[in-house]
Amino acid sequence: MQTTIIKTEAKKKKFQATIYTDGATVGHNGKLGTVKEVGLGCWIVGDELDIKIAQRKDGISNNEAEFKALITAMEVCLNVGVTEALFKLDSMIVVNRANGSSRKKEKNARMGNFQKKVLELSEKFEKVEFVHIPREYNGIADDLSKKFC
Repeated sequence: MQTTIIKTEAKKKKFQATIYTDGATVGHNGKLGTVKEVGLGCWIVGDELDIKIAQRKDGISNNEAEFKALITAMEVCLNVGVTEALFKLDSMIVVNRANGSSRKKEKNARMGNFQKKVLELSEKFEKVEFVHIPREYNGIADDLSKKFC
């Protein structure tokens, strides 16, 4: 008697989503290192998804908060099966870096490490896009980012 084993892989559901992210700092006076913690806000919406994330993490600048919010959202998206993602941010610096560019003024090792992580995560999506939106269109993510600040 011959036994045949047939392996079937459950298909992971694929999602398309629009993701709004924002980072916040409290008491930031423009000097690097005056902030010890940052707030992150993410809203992932679309295809049966409505995920809101509010977190506090270690951080020292608003740009770092913005990057950490984006990276957190990207990781959550990948974990829940988002394959096509449109990320909307109100930070032009982070959008530019997420799209692979940076100005001389923005070049520093810390921000470069965040950019590298975003680019690595981007490769895991079938389709990914990063766009800048005005702050007034990012209200939910903004409110979430300030929840713990």
